[in-house]
Amino acid sequence: MWNAIAIGSHRTYKKGVQFLAKSPVSATDVPMELAITIDVEEEGLFRKSYESRTDLTGNVECLAKLDHVFRKHGIKPTLFVSYAVAVHSSHRAFLSDLARQWGAEIGIHLHHWNTPPLEPLPFPQPTPSELIPVELLRAKFNNVLDVVREMNPNPVSFRMGRFNLGAKMFRVLEDSPIQVDSSIAPLRTEYGGPDHLTAPSDPYFPDSSDPRRPGHSRILEVPITIVPIYPGIGSLAEWISSLSQATKYLVRPATKYLASLSAQPMATGLRRLKAAARLHQARQGRTLTLYFHSSELLPGGCPQHNTEADVTRFIDKIDAFLDWAIEELEARPLVMSKLRDLYDTSFADSPAQGSETDPREQASGMDMKERSRAG
Repeated sequence: MWNAIAIGSHRTYKKGVQFLAKSPVSATDVPMELAITIDVEEEGLFRKSYESRTDLTGNVECLAKLDHVFRKHGIKPTLFVSYAVAVHSSHRAFLSDLARQWGAEIGIHLHHWNTPPLEPLPFPQPTPSELIPVELLRAKFNNVLDVVREMNPNPVSFRMGRFNLGAKMFRVLEDSPIQVDSSIAPLRTEYGGPDHLTAPSDPYFPDSSDPRRPGHSRILEVPITIVPIYPGIGSLAEWISSLSQATKYLVRPATKYLASLSAQPMATGLRRLKAAARLHQARQGRTLTLYFHSSELLPGGCPQHNTEADVTRFIDKIDAFLDWAIEELEARPLVMSKLRDLYDTSFADSPAQGSETDPREQASGMDMKERSRAG
């Protein structure tokens, strides 16, 4: 019975993807902001290896492979740089040059398993941040902040390693210069990674005690764009996940492959990328946030890209999606700090756009935002 349900759901899902990818732009659709983000980090993480070494960083110079695509589309990416990369002066010089050429922003990427101070903890790596003492998180953050400042004296954007953001880490961010965070992966949950089943899909100002939900923080949360097939499905998935370890295990692939559409180019075909973007726009989403890793540009740097031809196909897919998004959605590329400038803290009082919000409420929220821009 369950196999039949899964097969039927998958067929329905595929038909929906095909329909959304081909849907024309509606007269009520508005231009979208486009945030391209790259986690600039060490190799080895796709092998589930969370070591403290910082020498496996040869992939960084592969970022130059994106130059023709970014220049063609006027992309201004945000580069979230890990400690393992930023500690090398040669990488700092290379990334500083790229940032100048592209108009990019250099932000902070905290890999807590290899950023000092390194203290043993009684948990397997990657240790969930909520199990790490807050003062240890603060010390790690300050260390990566110091080396990133060698490239950008005033970094204001941040992403937590493995999207493992909880209340403890968010407390550290609120006591720091950070103004924009991008550590939320909606409809995703796993050990040492995100636990964000009910998080919104569009930028919002979080609740300081639980950054997965809207509140009144000064920090703008910019989730990577993952859109629920049906509004409210994240709450259902969270309830099912709470029943037992077995149901929790089943929820992970179900939310990833059947209950959501991801606008993330890694392991997502071009048709699904377009469908995710179109659905997000139809739900009154205003910002498309894409991410990938620098190591995905290195042959052998991830399981899907074993050869230079694999990397070239990946870059071509990004190029084709950007062609479509900028032409069809009128998407406007910008860095994280500029995105923060577009959002007023008064918007925190309106319903956040995302998995748990009724589309009519989302439209109301957009009216408020437009008024604040006009005023």
